[in-house]
Amino acid sequence: MGTCIMNSEVAEANTEVRPRVSIGVPVYNGERYLAQALESIFAQTYQNFELIISDNGSSDGTEAICRGYAAADSRIRYYRHDKTRGVTWNFRQVVLRSTGEYFMWVAADDRLAPDYVERCVEVLDRQSQVVLCYCRSVDMDEDGTLLRREEPELNTEASQPHQRFRELIRMDHNCAALFGLIRASILKLTPIHGDFADSDRSVLAELALYGKYYQIPDDLFFHHDHAQRVTRQFPSRQQRMFKLHAERPPRFVLPHFRQFWEYLASIQRAPLPWGERLRCYLHMLGWIRDNSPRLWSDLRFIAWQLLQPLRRDNSSD
Repeated sequence: MGTCIMNSEVAEANTEVRPRVSIGVPVYNGERYLAQALESIFAQTYQNFELIISDNGSSDGTEAICRGYAAADSRIRYYRHDKTRGVTWNFRQVVLRSTGEYFMWVAADDRLAPDYVERCVEVLDRQSQVVLCYCRSVDMDEDGTLLRREEPELNTEASQPHQRFRELIRMDHNCAALFGLIRASILKLTPIHGDFADSDRSVLAELALYGKYYQIPDDLFFHHDHAQRVTRQFPSRQQRMFKLHAERPPRFVLPHFRQFWEYLASIQRAPLPWGERLRCYLHMLGWIRDNSPRLWSDLRFIAWQLLQPLRRDNSSD
C-alpha cells in the first residue's frame, strides 16, 4: 500500500476542495485483485478525486484490505454491508454516495493506466456535448498476461441521438465504455444500473440519448478475465438474473424482454424532440428482428422452469 500512503499527503492538502471526480469501487470477495485495482487508482496523475468503496458483505480478506487503505488516505469512504444485496444494489450505491462532477466505476479486478482519469477529465472539460469519455480496453488473463481482442467500431460520436442509440443497442460490443468517466448529473437521471442481466447495455444506450461519447484511441483500461467472473460462472443471462437478486431470487426471468422494455423506457425518459424519439422507437423494431433468438430463449427457459415440478413429481412416482 505504499502508493496509497504516499498520496495521503496530497489528500490532506485537498481536504477543503470538493473533488471533481468520484471513483466508485463496488466489491464482493475481491481480495485477489483488489489491491492492484486500488494501487492503479492512487497512481493516477489526476489526484482531485474521492474514492467510494462499497463492500457487499465480503467473507474473504476484502474488508481488511479496504480498511487499511481507508486509514491511509482521507479521500476514501469505505462502506461495509453485513449481507450481500446483489450486484445491482452495490453498483448503484457507489453512484448515489458520490459527490463529484464526474463519476467513474472501477471493478475490483481491473486496472487503469496512470493517465486515464486525467485524459478523460481533459475531454469532458473541453467538450460539453460529450457525456462519457472512455478508452480502448485490453483483457488480461488470471496472471495478468495481456490478451488482445478486436472490438467493433461504434459510431458513438454521431450528431443525432437516434444514431448513437442505434449503435449502443447492438449486442456485439463488450460494454467497456461503462468504465469510462461520466457526467454524474446525467448518470443520476437514469436508473444507474438495472436489476437484470447485462443492464450495462441499457445504461450506455440511455446515456447516449443525452450526448456524445468520446473514445481515447489508446489502451488505458485493463480488464481481468478470470474464472471467478460472474459471466464465467453463470454463462446465460437467465442464470445471471438469479445472481443479481441475492435476497429474493425471482421465480421466472425474462432478461431479454426486460432489456427491450428498458430501452423503451429510456427513450421515454430522455428529453428528445418527437422526431428523434420516433426514430429511436423504430430502431427497436430492428432490435426485435435481430434478437428474436434471444427472446425465444427467454420463453424456452420459462417453459423449462414450469416443467420442472412435473418432472420431479413423475420421477418420484
